[in-house]
Formats: sequence, structure tokens, C-alpha cells
Amino acid sequence: MEETAPDTPSRNSGRPRVDLDPYKDEIVGLFKKKMKNDDICRHLKRQHDIQISSRTLTKRLQHWGVKKKMENNTSNQALHARIKNLFFEVGLTDQEIVTVLHDEGYDVSTRTLRRLRHQLGIRLRLDSPAQQEAQVQEILNALTEEMDKGTIEGYGKELLHNHFRSKGYVFARDRLYNVYRMMRPETVERRTSDFQRRPPPPKVLAGPNLTWHVNGYSKLASFGVRIHAEIDSYSRYVLWIHVGVDAHTATGVLKHHLDAVSTKSRQPRTLRSDLESEVPLLADAHFALRRSTEPDVQREQCCAPGRANDTHRIESWWAQLAKSVVTLYHNYFRQLYSEGLFSSTVVPEQVALFAVYMPTLRRHIKSYVQTWNMHNIRKQADHPERAPGKPYMNYHHPPKGVENFGLPVDTPILQVMQQNHTQTDTDEYLPPDTLRWCEAQLQELGFDPHNPPARSPGDLQPFRAVYLALRERAWRHERLGAEPKLALCVADQGLRGYMPSQSMR
Repeated sequence: MEETAPDTPSRNSGRPRVDLDPYKDEIVGLFKKKMKNDDICRHLKRQHDIQISSRTLTKRLQHWGVKKKMENNTSNQALHARIKNLFFEVGLTDQEIVTVLHDEGYDVSTRTLRRLRHQLGIRLRLDSPAQQEAQVQEILNALTEEMDKGTIEGYGKELLHNHFRSKGYVFARDRLYNVYRMMRPETVERRTSDFQRRPPPPKVLAGPNLTWHVNGYSKLASFGVRIHAEIDSYSRYVLWIHVGVDAHTATGVLKHHLDAVSTKSRQPRTLRSDLESEVPLLADAHFALRRSTEPDVQREQCCAPGRANDTHRIESWWAQLAKSVVTLYHNYFRQLYSEGLFSSTVVPEQVALFAVYMPTLRRHIKSYVQTWNMHNIRKQADHPERAPGKPYMNYHHPPKGVENFGLPVDTPILQVMQQNHTQTDTDEYLPPDTLRWCEAQLQELGFDPHNPPARSPGDLQPFRAVYLALRERAWRHERLGAEPKLALCVADQGLRGYMPSQSMR
């Protein structure tokens, strides 16, 4: 008679086998949605009080015949388009791109990304001397073109590198800046010599959406141009910027803030600004939105004045903006004023200034904001409150351990606020009839303000001849009493605010 071997005890003997079959559809569904095994295990523990290891889950999926679907990354056009977007328009490194792609559900390793980059023609290193020499010539041509536009005046190494990447160029950062320094030594010297160091503030902010700063830049205010921006204090990510005129300042700032809250589906805990003068409606809006979800919140808990020591962390942003875009036009407009060729109280002259320069200012400032959000902020020992890294990444994909302080928003209340101001075109800088007349005159002069010709090297008075010609035509038009009557924008009559906080409860 054949002897029967005794049963070999299992390592898991004594542990009851967990029956996962009743939860098979749920587990498979989560797996197909690319949820990680550890996360599925935590989900089962939280929802069904079932505790299993990741290894057990893997074996059960194999037993059910569920296999991970391998994606063909080589031919995934959506993935390729996203890689190009994150590389050129957002300016991320390989590791940052992998982090974003993982958050968006793509299973891509750093090695795979590098292979896909090369497949898309994006190579970061040039080993051949001939290729390096060819890139220097390409840099010279690109720098000449951008300097003629006046867009990159005063840019530092990081801003310059990210600006050209956003234009589709793959230049070595140091090689690009060395050529720029050779072409514009006086600009580099001026930029590095006029920085004013201040002691860092004692307060260190902990994460995105804790505080949003709304600030205005008044350097061009005496010429009728108002610039406002909203910046997340932790990441220094610019949420929006508005370049407009006096008539639409309050409504424009408000609409941009509400649109930002709507897009993010979150609102900051604290709004900090000079709320009494720059944005008179914004404090009420933020307080009302906070109170709609937190009835007991006090105004001082969510709205605060923008004292100098609190706004220190974004002052460098305004300083960079001034050097890159604003200073050139401020000096030029001031010269026109000193020569008696411009006054903000003379309608024909203000109309001519807006018609010629507002589109250019907006385009240059928008380009600067895009470049700023993707540039790298280095770690600074004397400024521990400044989070190193790219503003885009620190805001949208903060490092592990950094809390996102954004609060939920009452969507119906937010939509009512937005609807209150849908009729106001805050991008309007001249009344429609006046703008059409100006555009017709500029067309006769052979000048397109939305696509102006390149500036001559060193030209500190851009489009002066065009401005003077349009100014003369505007003066003649007004003296003749011709139609349309030239005018400036006026603030809305009966500018609506918000429902009282009590009615939102």
C-alpha cells in the first residue's frame, strides 16, 4: 500500500482566506482605471474593512485572468501632443513631465519619455561641434528677431531660456545666455546692478491656495494703462494678468478672479490686496463666497490688506515685469509728455496712444507671464519663504508633503456673481466706434497694431511716427466735428455688486 505524504503546512496556515469574488467587478474596474494596487488595497480597507496585501491582490488578478493592458506609447498621438505641450509651453524637465503624466493616468517612465522625446525630434544635447556651431547661429538669428520686438528686454538666464523654449526652440541654456550677453552687455549689466536686496519676511507660507495676492502696477497709470495681476503666494504662479483702462479696472479684476476660482473649482483661504483702492468689489466677492460654505467665517479671516512685508515674495515678479516690458514704454511715453505730444486729459492723444500701443503691451506682458510661470526659481538661503522650482509645478503639482489649502466653492453662488458682469467687456480699451475709426486710419498708414513691424536695434521710441500721424488725424477729426465722435471708455452705470452675505446662507 502506497504511503500518503502528509499535507505541507502553508505559510499562511492559520490565516483565513479572504473571499474577494463578491468585489471582483469593483476591483477590476478600479484596476482598469489605472489605480495602483496599493491604492486599491486602501480602498478595500476603507470601504469594506477588507485588509489584503498588494501581493495578494496581484495574485488574485492573475487568477481572474486580468492583465495590465500595455499601451503603445510609440503611436499614442495624444501622449505625444501632451509631451510637446509640457516641454515647450510649460517648460518642464523630464522628471517633472513624468510626474504630470502619471497624475494624468499615463504609465510612462523617465527612460520611455527620453525615447519618445528623441522620436519627436527633441534632443537636449548636441555632442557634435558642427551642431553646436549651427545652434549658435540659430540663437543669433532668434535673439535678433526677439530683441527687435522688445519682448525679452532685461530677461535673466532662466527667463530667457524658457521664453525661447515656449517658441519651440531647443537651445542649451548657458549657450543661449552667453550669446545674449555678448549681444547686449549693457542690458545684462543694468539688470544685475539695480537689484535691491531686502531682508526676508519672517512668515513662511505652507502651500498653494493658502493666499492669493491681487496687486496693481501703477507705473503706466498716468498714461491711462492699468496693470493688475493675481499671484499664488506659495508658488508665485501668476493666475491671471489684466492690462486695461481706468474705466474697467474694478470689474476686470473681479471677473478675472471669479474666472480663476471657477477654472480651479477651488478658492484661496485668504485674499490679500489693497482692497480699498485697487479692487473695491473683490473683497466683498471673496467674503461672500467663503461665507456661502462657512457661515461663521469672519471677514478678517479671509480678507487682509497687502502690507509691504506680506507682498515681499512677489515684488521680484513686478520688478522683472518692469524691466522686461514696462520701463521701455514708460520712458518713451514720459518723453512724449515732456515734449508736449501727449496728455491723458486730451482725448485725441489718449485715443491715439491706446490704439497704437495697447495691443503691443498686452502681447508682450502675456508672453512675459507665460515665461515666468515656466521658469525655474532657485533655492535661496536668504529667502527661505520662496519655494524653489517652477511656479507651474509648485502650484499644480506641489511636492509631496506640501498641503493644498484650496477650499471648495459654492458653484451656484459663483455663477450668479459671474452673470452679474457678463455684459461688460473688460478687454475693451476704446469704445467700438472709436476703435473702428482708429483701425481704419492705421490701415491707411500701413500699420497693424496686432502685428507690428520689428523695432530697429536700440530703438527706444517704437512706432513714434505712427503715433504722431494718428494723433494728427485724431486732432483734425475732432476739429471738424466729424463722426464718429472720438471718446474714451466710461465705467458702467450701476455697477452691480453681490447679494448680501445673509441671503447666501
